Amino acid sequence: MLYEGAFVAERYTAVGSFVDKLISEGGAGLDPTVAGIITRARDIPAHRLFADQERLATLRTRALAELGDADALLLPTTPGHPTLAEVAADPLGANARLGRFTNSTNLFDLAAVAAPAGLTPAQLPFGVMLIGPAFTDGRLARIAALLQPQLSVAVIGAHLSGQPLNPQLLALGARRERTTTTAPAYRLHALPTTPPKPGLVHVRQGGAAIETEVWRLPAEGLGRLLASLPRPMTLGQVELADGSRVPGFLCEPDALTDAADITEYGGWRAYLDR
Repeated sequence: MLYEGAFVAERYTAVGSFVDKLISEGGAGLDPTVAGIITRARDIPAHRLFADQERLATLRTRALAELGDADALLLPTTPGHPTLAEVAADPLGANARLGRFTNSTNLFDLAAVAAPAGLTPAQLPFGVMLIGPAFTDGRLARIAALLQPQLSVAVIGAHLSGQPLNPQLLALGARRERTTTTAPAYRLHALPTTPPKPGLVHVRQGGAAIETEVWRLPAEGLGRLLASLPRPMTLGQVELADGSRVPGFLCEPDALTDAADITEYGGWRAYLDR
């Protein structure tokens, strides 16, 4: 209905006189496909618009009934990846195929959120679209976030729950997965800063288990977190009590010269509560 129906007349209403003027002056700068769509809309009769509006209302009612109380409808964002040559050979057909799911979403006044979803077997990007009734954008965005690649990060200090920097994790879409400890191979220090900051370092001997929270966050969020870390903090592999390894907050050894060793407290929170 978008390309072959009467709704395309809206485009002529918006820019038709401008396009007609350019054509009368030779058509320089006009895309012939776009110009053809707009100029053909000039002659669409009003009765076709009313007929299409009635048909659209009927289809929208049926679509919303099928959607029912579902949280979202998951569809591919597009059904394929046309080459530039394929688009040039059949621009209207290629664009119609690309809009197989998006066009109806617009016409039905639905909300939609697109999200990346990996690669096709041909190693081309693939995406999905979550569709819901109008004004459900927030819900769709939350569902889309669950589809994104998630990574774990181990925190031992100011990013712990209830600590001053924990809101940074929450702002990145992180959620706490579990509370555990590191493997008994680390020393914890209070750096001589104002306010004091924790510094975790791996040691070959004399280490202890340190209280740790494991958080899950989008991969992009972990990158932003790394970019925001001030020296001497770093992000490296931290071994947990169960033997698994996840990215976590560590400290450059050179920063420990005047730092107090607080390993005996077993964690940053216990040190603050001493």
